[in-house]
Amino acid sequence: MTEVEPDPESASNSSPMDPQAILASLSMADMEADVEALMNDRMSKLDEMLDGLDQLVSRIEGEMDLFEGRVDPPQ
Repeated sequence: MTEVEPDPESASNSSPMDPQAILASLSMADMEADVEALMNDRMSKLDEMLDGLDQLVSRIEGEMDLFEGRVDPPQ
């Protein structure tokens, strides 16, 4: 995420934790870039989880196929 660098002029005119000063120092492009980076990170983690889920489903299906092959036919 982008770091907010305080403007030396505005720092002397406002308190260090003034929310309006902080928001004024952010540009819309910076905020959009931060949101996009966060979304990309979350989507990457979601993709990893879905890949793991696909592998688990494949393993379970394979084990079920093996189990079904071992079942004695009805007599």
